[in-house]
Amino acid sequence: MEENRPAPETAENGCDIFLCTRELPDVLTAETAALRQLCSALAGDGYRVFFPSALPKELSDEERASRIVEALQTAKVMVAAGVGDEGADDPVAVKLRSAFLARAKEDPSRRMFVCWRDAGRALSPELEGMDVLDMSDLSFLVTLKEQLAAALTPPAEAEEETAAPEEAPAAEAAPGPEEAPKKAFPWKWLLLGAVVIGVIVYLLIKK
Repeated sequence: MEENRPAPETAENGCDIFLCTRELPDVLTAETAALRQLCSALAGDGYRVFFPSALPKELSDEERASRIVEALQTAKVMVAAGVGDEGADDPVAVKLRSAFLARAKEDPSRRMFVCWRDAGRALSPELEGMDVLDMSDLSFLVTLKEQLAAALTPPAEAEEETAAPEEAPAAEAAPGPEEAPKKAFPWKWLLLGAVVIGVIVYLLIKK
């Protein structure tokens, strides 16, 4: 039965994840099924996945090699995956893994995740000492996605909280020179004067 190969992310647009496996046959096997599922799951989560085995058949060897090299340069993560022991020492996969690991030494932000199922023996030397995620584990995809999210999310830059300078309490208006108190209008004296004048006028009239 022919396998419908998943479309890879084109290298021209860059990729987040380079899914590295041995060259897979066209017939559907346990390995191709597992890796196709893995590729679909990662792409479904929004990751741009480059899957060399899914490159169009009509590409020339030169075009194919060019796309693979570009993807190796842009990928921040490589998922080295396989099933059983057949692909562990695949020469093309070993070469791709070694090339990525050489770049990772120069750029520690690059990460490799080894995902395998039914490995009956130790994997190839370049993968020694690495943690291996068991693809047969029920929590495999959840664990892988959590680790990928941590690897592909740039560390949050500590935002220096520049505390706004505390506003100085409103300065009390400096007391100005004391103003001379306004003199009250002398209403009572005016009224008293009017009364006195009234009395004088009255007496003069009486005379």
